[in-house]
Amino acid sequence: MRRSALMPRAGLWPAVALLSVCLSVPVTARELTLEEALDIALNRTGRGEIIKGNLDVAEETYFAEKINFYLPEISINGSLPSYGVSERWGYLPGTDGKSAVSEPYLDFDADITLTQNLITGGDLTVRADLTRQDREHPDRDGNPVDEFSRLGRFNVEFTQPILKPSDPKFELANKRDDLDIARLTRVEESAALQREVIECFFGVLQTDLQSEIAHDQYEGACLKGAIDSIKLQDGVVSDGDWLETASARLDAELAQFEADSEAAEQKRLLMGLLDIDAAEPVTPVVPKLGLSLSGQEQQRLANRWRESIPIVKARHEYDKTKRQADYTASSHGLSGTISANYNPVRGRVEDAGLSEDLMTDSWGVKLELSYPLWDGGASGASVRAARLSAEQARLEYDDAEKSARAEVANLINKLNVSYRKLEVLKKQIGLAGSRLDIARSRLDDGQISMLTFLGSRVSYYETRNNYLEELKGYFNCKVDLECRYAN
Repeated sequence: MRRSALMPRAGLWPAVALLSVCLSVPVTARELTLEEALDIALNRTGRGEIIKGNLDVAEETYFAEKINFYLPEISINGSLPSYGVSERWGYLPGTDGKSAVSEPYLDFDADITLTQNLITGGDLTVRADLTRQDREHPDRDGNPVDEFSRLGRFNVEFTQPILKPSDPKFELANKRDDLDIARLTRVEESAALQREVIECFFGVLQTDLQSEIAHDQYEGACLKGAIDSIKLQDGVVSDGDWLETASARLDAELAQFEADSEAAEQKRLLMGLLDIDAAEPVTPVVPKLGLSLSGQEQQRLANRWRESIPIVKARHEYDKTKRQADYTASSHGLSGTISANYNPVRGRVEDAGLSEDLMTDSWGVKLELSYPLWDGGASGASVRAARLSAEQARLEYDDAEKSARAEVANLINKLNVSYRKLEVLKKQIGLAGSRLDIARSRLDDGQISMLTFLGSRVSYYETRNNYLEELKGYFNCKVDLECRYAN
C-alpha cells in the first residue's frame, strides 16, 4: 500500500505526539493578591514612579538651597592675554600742553572669587585678583617708554540689607516647607492610587460574579421560555404571557452580554493600572479579612489626630503664606543696605628703567536708604493680597484642625462596624452555600427543577457579591486611616 502524502512518516510520529501534548496543556492563570497589586502599583508602575519623582525633585531642590545657604560659592575666572591700543587726548609727562597720545598695551588677569550667603541675609564676597600688564606710553620728548606692572589685589566686601527679612533665610524656609508638603502629598497621592487599585481589584471580582449571575439568569430565562412554549401549545398560558417570557429572555441575554463586557473592561482597567499586559492570564484572589484593630491601637490613632496629614499640611501652607505676606510687606516700606569693603593692593611697577614696589590699602563704608513715595497703590494692593492669602490659609488650617479629630474617630468607627458586618456576611455566605448544596442534592434526586436550582445559585452569588462590596469598603477605609498619618 502506498503511503498517503497526508500521513506523517514513521520518524515524525514522536514529534507530532509531543506537539499535540504541548498544545493540550492548559495555560494556568497567575493568581494576584491585593497586597501584590498594591505593591506593583506603588513600586513598579509609571504612576508610582511619578509620585516618587515629585518628592525626589523637592528633596533635590531643598538640598541645593541648603548647600547654597551654608556653603560658599567659589569661582575661578581668567582671560587670555589681550592686546589693544588706547588713544586719548591729554598731557604728556613734563609738558604743559595737550596732545594726542597712543598707548599700546598687553593685559592678562585672573581671579578667584568666594561668595558666602550670611544667615543675616547679607553677602560676603572675597576676591583675589592677579593682573599683569605691559603698556607703552610716550615721554615728554615723544619717545616710547615701556611700563610693566604685576599687581595682586585682595578685596573683601560685605553687604547687609536692613529693615527687611533675610532673602536666603526666606528662600530656605520656603524650600523646607515645600519639601514637607511634598512628603505629605506623596502619602496622599499614594493613598489615592491604592484606592483606585482597590476599586479596580474588587471591580474585577464583582463583575466576574455578576457575569455568573447574568449567565444563570439567562439560562433560567431560556428554561422558562421553553416551559412557556409548551404551555402555550397546551393552552395553559396566553400569547401575551408567552410574549412577556420571550421578552424577559431577550433582556436576560442583553444583560449577559453587558455583564461579560463589563467584566472584561474591569480587567483591562486593572491591568492598565498595574502596567501589566492585558493578554496575560491573571486571576485576582479574594483578600483575607485579617484581624481587627486592637483597642490600644485605636486609642493610639485617635490620640494622634493633631499629627494627621490634613492638619500638618495646612499648617505648612499657613506658615509659608504668612512668611510671604511678611516679606511682601517689608519689601515695600523703608529699606536700606549697609556695605563695607577693604581692598589692599600689592605689586611691582617698572617704568623707564625704574622699579618700585606698590602697596596701597583702600576701604569704605556706605549706607543706602530707600523709601517709595508713590506707585499708584500697587504696593499696597500686593501687601493686602498677601495678607488675605495668609488669612485664608489660617482659616483653612483652623477648619482642618476642627474636623481632623472627628474624621479620625469616624474612620475608626467605620472600620469597626465594617469588620463586624463582614463577619455576619461570612456567616450568610456559609448559609447560602449550604442551601446551594441542598438544592444541588434535591436537583439530582429530581425533587426540584433546574429553574429553582438556578435561583438558589444566583442567591449564593449575590450574597458573595454583598460580601465583596463590604470588603471593598473595609479596605478603602483601612487605607484612609493608615495614610492619615505620615509615619
